[in-house]
Amino acid sequence: MTFQSNFLLLMVLVAFTFSHVFADDQKLHGDWQSISINDINNPKLVDIAKFAVNTENMQSENIGLEFQSLSDGRIKVDNNGTTYDLTIVAMEFDEVNVYEIVVFENSKDHVRKLISFD
Repeated sequence: MTFQSNFLLLMVLVAFTFSHVFADDQKLHGDWQSISINDINNPKLVDIAKFAVNTENMQSENIGLEFQSLSDGRIKVDNNGTTYDLTIVAMEFDEVNVYEIVVFENSKDHVRKLISFD
């Protein structure tokens, strides 16, 4: 192969790589992405869920919720941060319940806010 054909091949590969990465970034940015079964026990997601339970306990009277597990969810990333829409299992006294929680995390200072806990 000549220098020109090698260079042309390299340019095509670089263009393909950048277009593929950019397409994936666009897909992740602004769209809801389901959490895969492999990520259910991701420490970051579990931490978000535990944050929601702890915050709900502090904001509500006579609630003794204990986080048990994360069962499902989705994530949305935008310019302001990440929104987590998660389904969790928590125990209140001797009763196991399923809750839908929404937590927003600011991307700049990583401050979390519990949006809803149902």
